Amino acid sequence: MATAHIITLPSGLPVPVVQYNSTINGKGFYVSFNDHDMWIYGCDTTALVRDQMDGFYILNGDHRAAYAALIPQGFDACMAYFKSKIEIANKRSDLPPQAA
Repeated sequence: MATAHIITLPSGLPVPVVQYNSTINGKGFYVSFNDHDMWIYGCDTTALVRDQMDGFYILNGDHRAAYAALIPQGFDACMAYFKSKIEIANKRSDLPPQAA
């Protein structure tokens, strides 16, 4: 669901800004839920996003609760969850890194 905010420009003009996804921040990564861009992804999606958008690991559906429980354990715990659900990875998802 979209969230609307009002920002005020230096001129004093209020401008509405709409945010279509919700995010949960981790250290060096975040989780983003998007229920707006279904025409792009085909359904609601939850993305695990590394650092400065270095990787987008996208699962179909709403996985916020599972990720929220794992975020304190760090990115690797969230990536393990993503890999455990790889069968529902979105067609636009990046592939997970391979073990060395």
